[in-house]
Amino acid sequence: MRIRGLFTALLCAAGLVTVTPAAGAAPIIDGGYAQSGPWAAMIEQNGEQWCSGSIIGARWVLTAQHCIDEPGAKYSVRVGDVDHQAGTYAVASAIYTPSSGADIALLRLDRSVSTTYASLGTSVSAGDTEYVYGWGYNEDGDLQRYLKVTQMKVSSVGSGLIKARRGDGLTNGGDSGGPVFVGGKQVGVHIAGNKVDSSTHTAISANRTWIRDTSGV
Repeated sequence: MRIRGLFTALLCAAGLVTVTPAAGAAPIIDGGYAQSGPWAAMIEQNGEQWCSGSIIGARWVLTAQHCIDEPGAKYSVRVGDVDHQAGTYAVASAIYTPSSGADIALLRLDRSVSTTYASLGTSVSAGDTEYVYGWGYNEDGDLQRYLKVTQMKVSSVGSGLIKARRGDGLTNGGDSGGPVFVGGKQVGVHIAGNKVDSSTHTAISANRTWIRDTSGV
């Protein structure tokens, strides 16, 4: 995730702050690192770091559909820590996607994970400040070990999508599936960005019934 400028404000609603990385953290220029992210999920494909996501219930991880669409691939997650290497490991025993074709997916884990789960919300409007989290690539092409966050400004909401303009930073490859928070609630799933000035997310509001019917969350 490419981020311009260090966040210093407390993210009260999400219970997170961004801090200068400690010694040993990935060397990102002007990076914003999340100090806490118990709901964070790093998606692995065939054992390799692949995408981002969020855990919304004891056995349910929310991510992007395009992150888990490789035929025959095996998916697993590491959840509950900003350092994904310290996260709890679990295997995705089943994958669910909506018939609508929306770029969103649910992974059912092979075991329950006890942590603080992301709270889902549907209230988001143009002009809102959003926070996007992920373990994507930095500008040097390195995947992140430590969870990062970027602040963006919502530019439009419609047709099941949230679009946002660059704020303190931008999303990058590997951030797909990462949670998008507004007012302390996860309102979106990150799916794309042009790496210049904008990003696009799948809106929770357009998929809330499917999520509830599938996961019970």
